[in-house]
Amino acid sequence: MQHKPNGIDVAALQQFAKGVAEHEGQRHASFNVKTRWDGQTRSVAKVSRYSLAGVEHSRDFEIVADEPNELLGGNSAPNPQELLMAALNACLTVGYVVNAAAMGITVHDLEIETDGELDLRGFLGIDANINPGYDEVRYVVRLKTDAPREKLEELHAVVTKTSVNLANFARPIRMVSTLETVAA
Repeated sequence: MQHKPNGIDVAALQQFAKGVAEHEGQRHASFNVKTRWDGQTRSVAKVSRYSLAGVEHSRDFEIVADEPNELLGGNSAPNPQELLMAALNACLTVGYVVNAAAMGITVHDLEIETDGELDLRGFLGIDANINPGYDEVRYVVRLKTDAPREKLEELHAVVTKTSVNLANFARPIRMVSTLETVAA
């Protein structure tokens, strides 16, 4: 039986990375989410496909969002900000576990806690000079492992440099929007 540190097939990871490095056609992944309003402040996002190296793969997941009662919602699901932070934490978790496995580090426990504060004047359009989003997001990584501190600092640097969602948080993304209207 093949050893899989942290449940990760390191040989498959290395083979995948080699293919991405050597073959231009294997360098791209694209994702799609379609979200529908479900009344009041609730929405349901449907994940039905993604593409890897030009090959489309089917998926079937729903992600529900809602606002708490205090923000005029039904409090039936996490709100978009909580989902945003959960997406960051999930991406970082993958980064820590996979890179740790590649570095020969066994992770015994991992927890990432993220928080940020919004100024609601920006979101509500009360003050155009106020950022409707976050000016700062803080996260703490709690990692339990037997690896020495220097190795963990190296792991932290790799994850910080390569995390897709950390990059999405930290760098501007060009947003391209299209409004399509449908007659009522």
